[in-house]
Amino acid sequence: MRPTRLAGIAVLTTVGFLLTSAAAMAAPNAFMNRDSNVRKTSSPSSAVVNFVEEDQEVQVLQCGTSRCKIKIPGPDGWVNKSYLELFEDEEEEEAEEPTPAPALPYGPDTCKDGFVWRDAIPGDHVCVTPDRRSTAASENAIAGSRVDPGGAYGPNSCVAGFVWREAYPGDVVCVTPGRRSQAKQENIDGPSHRVLP
Repeated sequence: MRPTRLAGIAVLTTVGFLLTSAAAMAAPNAFMNRDSNVRKTSSPSSAVVNFVEEDQEVQVLQCGTSRCKIKIPGPDGWVNKSYLELFEDEEEEEAEEPTPAPALPYGPDTCKDGFVWRDAIPGDHVCVTPDRRSTAASENAIAGSRVDPGGAYGPNSCVAGFVWREAYPGDVVCVTPGRRSQAKQENIDGPSHRVLP
């Protein structure tokens, strides 16, 4: 026999041994919930080749509709599928558990650190910096001084140079055009300043 052929046989033998060893070392993934005969094939009437006891750990190799092939010390074989209990995967169980939502003092309207509700009216929960809330409060306080009752919009008319703030629907507090643009931007940015945007 040629040396190269001998070397090839040796390699194949080693690979086969390693594969067999790896399969033998595979961790059990089930246990028996009752004593059972182990049969040669998946047929329930095939020859008995081994026996397993209740609570014995086994490795399930494959399953059909009603029977599974198991790996155990001694000859492998087939048992009734209902006699097997698969081990639960702890990592999968942990992944399935929902992450509890953080406890927020004001629910979904809770602002991030450094932000507060604008409070241009009660219930205005747009998150802004504290100075912007102070600005809104000051605008509300002096709103009457910026109204022109004889204007086109009656008591909601602003004196020249001022426009409605429009921080919320129906907001007719008179402010500078720059401040109205600022309030509009606050409404856009507000959700990103919440703990849960």
